[in-house]
This record gives sequence, C-alpha cells and structure tokens, in this order.
Amino acid sequence: MNTESEIIAHYVSMDLDTESQMYLHTHAMRFAYLSSMVRKVRDNFNHNSIRIMDIGPSFFTDMLMKNFQDDHIYTLGFSHEASRGGHFPESIRINKDHFYAFDLNDTQFPEQWITPPTMDIVVMGEVLEHLYTSPVHVFRFMSSILNPGGYLIVGTPNATAIQRRMELLFGRHPYEMIRETRDNPGHFREYTVTELKELGELAGLEVVDYEVKNYFKRNTSVGTLFDKLVGFLLPANFNSGINIVYRKPSLRSG
Repeated sequence: MNTESEIIAHYVSMDLDTESQMYLHTHAMRFAYLSSMVRKVRDNFNHNSIRIMDIGPSFFTDMLMKNFQDDHIYTLGFSHEASRGGHFPESIRINKDHFYAFDLNDTQFPEQWITPPTMDIVVMGEVLEHLYTSPVHVFRFMSSILNPGGYLIVGTPNATAIQRRMELLFGRHPYEMIRETRDNPGHFREYTVTELKELGELAGLEVVDYEVKNYFKRNTSVGTLFDKLVGFLLPANFNSGINIVYRKPSLRSG
C-alpha cells in the first residue's frame, strides 16, 4: 500500500461505516505521503528490525503493520473505546501487547510519564493540534522514548494555509469551537513551520527535514481544483499540511 488508490482499494472492501469511508477518502493521500516519509527515515537504519511507534491508533497503524512487517510496531493513545471513530473503525485491529495507554496532555507532569521500550521512529500524524498541553512537554516526552539517533515524524495542519487566511478575510473563524468532551477533542491550536522548528529545538531535537504540502483530499471538484491552483500559484507555506522530521542527537563519546 504505497499510493492513495492502493490504500483506498485495500480498505474499501471492509465493512466501513459512512464516517470511516469519508475519513479514508479524505486522508488516503496523507497516508500515502506519510508512509513514504517513514520509508525515507527507515532507510537510515541498517539493522534488520527496528521499533516504530504510531501515536493514536488509526488506519495508518494498520498500514505500518502491513508495510513494515520486519519491524515491531507499537501504539500509544487513549485506552478506551471512546477514542474510536472514523479514523479508527472497529475493523482495524492493533497488537494490544504493543499498546501503551497514555494521555499526551499529561506530559506536562514528568512524574506521570510512562516508560515503554525505546523507539527508533515515532510517528505523530494529526495529533498535536488536538492537545491543549504545550508541544514542548510533548516533544520532551517523545525524546524520552526515542533511542539516541532516533526520529520523530510530526504531521499537523498548517495554521497559515490559504484556506485559514481566506476564512479570516471574510470574517469567519477558521477554527471550530472547543468540544464539550476531551475524549474526542477538536483542534485546540494549529502551528506554523517556524513554531514547530522552535518547539523541537526547545525540546533538544534537531530538525532534519520538513515539507508543506496539500495532502488532505477535498470531497468536491471545486475544492480539488482550488488546491491544485494553490499548489501551482502560491508559495508552499500556503499549503494545508506540514510534515516535519526531528532527530534525537546521538550520544557523544568522550
């Protein structure tokens, strides 16, 4: 499953509810792009098997298990079924022995940090914007569960995307209201590339790569055309999504 069409073809045969089908079609392009980024980072490791953790179980967790069968795939997230939804339908199953329950909002309390096996790669796709805790706390926790030389891949919406700017221009708030339940939170805060670079550095992580791209599939022909025009006519920082790769510094001898 390397392309958007391959991802949709694989999962469409499952008995998915309407919400899950909509989520899959909206995010399949993002999944394909994120998978290619994981492969690129994975190439930095020579050993036969590594540990990869996906933050927030979803379709993408299942993709990791299928695409990286020689590696050990772990997950971290809410322990209750309330966290399921269109992103994580009942038909998607994970290895419960490799699952760690932890609310990343609690990273502000270091004494509550859990200690799973240390990872070579951690993937946190479309999670950061759902947290009300400072990303500095979150990134410091991520660093604590990374091996020296390990990588953190973060995907998150771009706060300065053209769609956000246009909504503000027309007097509309670009972000939804804070939801009444924290079990399935909306977006508390979105970030810019500059902010993400600074936040990583504050947590002691090195930025090694980043891209700003339109990888959320619109569900209308007008929306698809708009994204193509944005990508062709405007600078990359007007695109809708950010993927940034951090590296935990290796231990220095001497």
